[in-house]
Amino acid sequence: METLFISREAQLRQHENTLQIKVGDQVRSLPIEKLSHVVLLAESRLNSRLLGLCGKHGVRLSVFDYYGYFKGAFEPYDHNPAGKVKLKQAELLLNTERRMSVAREVVRGAAHNMLANLRYHQYRGNEAVKQPIADMQKLVTTLPKALDTNTLMGIEGQLHQYYYAAWPAIHAELDFGKRVRRPPNNPINCLLSFLNQLVYTVVRHEISKTHLEETFSVLHSPGYGRASLSLDLAEPFKPVLTDMLIFRMVQRRMLDDSWFEQHDAVCLLTETGRRNVAEQFSLRLEEHYQGHSFRQWIYREALGLEREVLGVAEYEAFKRRV
Repeated sequence: METLFISREAQLRQHENTLQIKVGDQVRSLPIEKLSHVVLLAESRLNSRLLGLCGKHGVRLSVFDYYGYFKGAFEPYDHNPAGKVKLKQAELLLNTERRMSVAREVVRGAAHNMLANLRYHQYRGNEAVKQPIADMQKLVTTLPKALDTNTLMGIEGQLHQYYYAAWPAIHAELDFGKRVRRPPNNPINCLLSFLNQLVYTVVRHEISKTHLEETFSVLHSPGYGRASLSLDLAEPFKPVLTDMLIFRMVQRRMLDDSWFEQHDAVCLLTETGRRNVAEQFSLRLEEHYQGHSFRQWIYREALGLEREVLGVAEYEAFKRRV
């Protein structure tokens, strides 16, 4: 088990060389060697002894708040630092031409996968998505003309507007209106925010397996207090992990009113909702595409960027086939 999602209030402690999880009256022990990432989606109790065990075995603990937002992580000690990679990464960041080339490819990958989601339905006779596809394709042709990241972010924002506008044509329940984030105002916006946070968390974990500096980003502006590189590398994967999972849950009528708590134009996932959505996400993360799980593809994406940084190979964003 690579990543463990804990969506209920739990007590975590070390028991010999295992991670013991107590939820209510149920106790479960897992060998620490089989874990590398634990995601806490609900209130949990733990102590420094457990953190010591996690640090010894390189296990990351990611913490989410009540509203479903990532708030921080316990980072294991970096046993394999590489200053050379970080210096080369800084050089790439300061080289406008190289940085823009990589940033364009990130947006190109995200656009490709959004288009792949729509084309899947077009190829099955849904002509209502034809115009949004055409609008998005036309916008993608302007990527080479973007000379700075602000312009690229603007193009990406417009791509999402066309993309989300096509969702009601896929299923009536996907008509969520305007994208509202903090806080989300309806179930679909709520799912988008929560699942995107899970994607960021997994991407950050996979980046930690490389020598990349997670605060040195190419598309999103590097800033204080955030691992902005995970925002970059998550872009090509959000259509594949977040959006396709939402489509699946809606079309298969998996969503239930008990998953959501709505009041005063605010919609949040309940504990039941977090548990069910996290379970579906973990299953999706381990689904295989062309011989690798999506989690493995994220790691390969990070490795691809590291090779670009070192000048070994040109970075190419993950692009799925329809």
